[in-house]
Amino acid sequence: MDRLRRRRLPAALLLLLTTLPGCDSAVEPAPREAQPLPASSPAALPTAALALGYVPGEDPTERAIAAAQQAVREQPDAIDRYANLATWLLRRARETSDGSYRLYAEDALRAARARDERNPQVLLLSAMVLQDQHRFRGAAALAREYIALRPDDSTGSLVLGDALLELGEYDPAIDAYQQAMNLRPDLRSYNRAAHMRWLLGDADDAREILVMAIDAGSERDPESRAWCFVDLGEIDLRTGDLDRAEQSARAALSLVPAYWPAQVLLARVLHRRGHADEAIAQLDAALAHKSTAEDLLRLSDWLEQAGRSDDAKARRTEAEALVEAEPRAWAHWLARHGREPARAVELAQRELAARRNLVALDTAALTLLRAGRLDEAAAALAQARKLGTRDAELELHAGLLAHARGDVAAARASLASALALDPGVDPLLAGELAHAVGEA
Repeated sequence: MDRLRRRRLPAALLLLLTTLPGCDSAVEPAPREAQPLPASSPAALPTAALALGYVPGEDPTERAIAAAQQAVREQPDAIDRYANLATWLLRRARETSDGSYRLYAEDALRAARARDERNPQVLLLSAMVLQDQHRFRGAAALAREYIALRPDDSTGSLVLGDALLELGEYDPAIDAYQQAMNLRPDLRSYNRAAHMRWLLGDADDAREILVMAIDAGSERDPESRAWCFVDLGEIDLRTGDLDRAEQSARAALSLVPAYWPAQVLLARVLHRRGHADEAIAQLDAALAHKSTAEDLLRLSDWLEQAGRSDDAKARRTEAEALVEAEPRAWAHWLARHGREPARAVELAQRELAARRNLVALDTAALTLLRAGRLDEAAAALAQARKLGTRDAELELHAGLLAHARGDVAAARASLASALALDPGVDPLLAGELAHAVGEA
């Protein structure tokens, strides 16, 4: 931890992080030089029939997919052409939040892997797919293999850093990101630098670096810039600046219309502003593109507050079908509402088995608190806060834990800190804590 603190932002922007998608570890499509089929490969190999059967549209990325399909048809034993097709399909998946594109991409990647699983681009794309599947140790292993083959490509270090960060291995993640920054300071590395500044408790630096990331973006890849705007808006929302958060959401939507992450961000901003009906409609529109348990449960709460109990229950039923894929979202919702504490703990622990990032640890702390396991809750919360992240929700959870331990003064201090960081933070838990300490 001391080493992390000593690294705080030298002039060259020492570092880093981001979750997920958009300004993620996107690999640029490779040139279409054919790579011959190894002589030892068997004759009957997968031909990516599913990926080649997809009928592209007229969007620029769709046209690139069509060109990549044609390149595969021309040389069906060229490994790099399958990998290139998978890359474009993954890019389209990020742009649209449509999971079917990932299925097409995995089909193309399967064909490439059958021809040479140690091909560098195949290794890199396979690592990205494992990331999507929350198989972070496997992703890290493949990223290291890629780095050994392509040490001068920053993308491998970015993928490695992303996997390590999800696992809660912060120092090695920072090392990987720093290597990426040394090799190529660009949108992707700036984005991770900004997120790490946020984790290290410096929202102002994080915001400044995200602006640099956006400026470093390319018009040929509007989705990556759109994701950076979403990250920027997330910081503004979490610090109570609704005007700038809304501006960022709308900027992202101007770059990629109907962009799911921006739709969700805009819905949250609108709800904070008190425009409940508009927020519900906006989140409904986002869910039409991609359904997640987190957003379904968020919408169920909004519907309940609007007096639409039947609609709220229907959304929770939809979310229940996703519990295996998103145990953390359900654990967090149950804990916030004080329901089924044993089940909430079990779901949170299941998430921790896959990743130990800040969000997973914080959710685990809240579930353990609700279950009355206060020492374990304190340990999990301490892990979540080890980087010094200044986040209002973390403060609320710390306040609830302090109150459960009988320390009313500390609980009041945490409530004040949470509201200072973000006056609109989680009204449900903020109200519960305020009532508990006599400030309701």
